[in-house]
Formats: sequence, C-alpha cells, structure tokens
Amino acid sequence: MQLLKFSNGNGKLKNRLIFSLPAGHSCPHAGVCKTFADRVTGLITDLPQYTGTEADEFRCFAAMAEVRPNVRAARWHNWDLIREVIHSNGSQAVLLRDLIDLSLTMQAPKELVRVHESGDFWTENYMRAWLMAAAQRPKQTFYAYTKSLGMWYNLRDQIPSNFYLTASHGGTLDYLLPKYGDVFQRIAYVVYTEQQAEELGLEIDHDDSHCLGDKPFALLVHGSQRAGSDAMKALTQRKKEGGFVGYGKSNQKTI
Repeated sequence: MQLLKFSNGNGKLKNRLIFSLPAGHSCPHAGVCKTFADRVTGLITDLPQYTGTEADEFRCFAAMAEVRPNVRAARWHNWDLIREVIHSNGSQAVLLRDLIDLSLTMQAPKELVRVHESGDFWTENYMRAWLMAAAQRPKQTFYAYTKSLGMWYNLRDQIPSNFYLTASHGGTLDYLLPKYGDVFQRIAYVVYTEQQAEELGLEIDHDDSHCLGDKPFALLVHGSQRAGSDAMKALTQRKKEGGFVGYGKSNQKTI
C-alpha cells in the first residue's frame, strides 16, 4: 500500500513533520500569491487572483521549491494518492483519515505536524479527514495556514483542541475575515518590510510559533520574487541594508 510522504523539517522549521501538496494546483482560494510549477518541467507560472481587499502581491514561497524535481515528485505523489482515495468507494473523509493516520504511524514520532507547507485544504471532506486524524493523536500538535475559510467556518465545531488553524490573508475569501472575526482570530499577513508590520501593530513570525498563539501576526516576504515586482524591490532593499531576505537553502529530507 502506498503511503503519504512527509518532510522532516526544512531550512526554517526544525523537528517536525511537514506535509505538502503541489502549490497553486491544490490551492482553491489562493489570491495574490497564486503560483504554479509545471508538474513535468518545474516551469513557474504566476497567476495572482483578485481578492477584493488590500493585500500585497507576492510569489508563493512554497511554489519556488518545486523547481527541484524531488520536491515536485513528493508533492504530486501525495496529491495523486489523495485523489485516488477520494474517487474510491466509501466515505471520503474516513478513507482519507485512515490514509493520513497510517502514513503518520510509519513516521518517526514528532510532537509537531505542519499540514501544507505547500498546498491547502481543497475539499471539505479532505479537511475533515485531517481534523479526524488529529483528534486520534492528542499527543501531537497539528497546525496549518489556510485560505479555505469557508471550509474552516463550516467545520469550526469539529476542530480538535490539538489542531491550530491560521487564516492566511490574501486569498479570494478575505471578505470572511471581518465577518466572522470570532472564528478567524489568528491571521497571517505577508508584509514587505519590518516597518509595515510595525505600522499594522503585528509581530513578525520566523518559526511558526505564532501559529499556536491567539492573535494576528506578520510574515516577511522572502524567497525568489518576480523581477521588477514590489516584492522583489523590497527584498533587494533589505539585502542592501543587511536585513532578512530568506531562510537559506532548504535542508528538508523527504521520508
């Protein structure tokens, strides 16, 4: 039986399991960050979507990792396997939960599990499966950034206490953030500069620790950005000033 693949940390995040799907392809509500890597060639395509709210445009950090064949292969393996299960007979959520649980059982145990370094919850049953799997593993802490706010809202009463969701600002459902502020309390905003974060009254996160908190926070744009874009200009300026520009080469190992 084929199992899902996980990464054991990366250049930014240590000592945790990380699950990923193909960036863009599996992100139904991606907005300003929508970026794809071709499955075969790894060629990057930028396709930012209108969000109806003020959000700085940037190229998806995770998509750029898919220029590497081994990263693409692992992420597409996961997505192909999940879609295969969804199209089989039986309860989608239960079958997916069982696949996730068995795949986690075969990994060296880690206290933290990040769901979707790349990709997002792209069906409600798929999201429900992750929530069910987490509920069966109370000794582990699961967390995820998501722009699938409608699914989150619909399943808000089914989220176990060990699963932390952070709303990722800049998606096509941003209008739900103020409408249901009691649900979407943890929101991540991508900013170009430290000053911008300060003006918004947001702390900057560098290690996902804010994902386990209870208030909004900021993430500094980083990685490879489009030439001539405002995001690239911000990175160039930070580099000149000796500031933060990225987390270095990924040292993640797919297992």
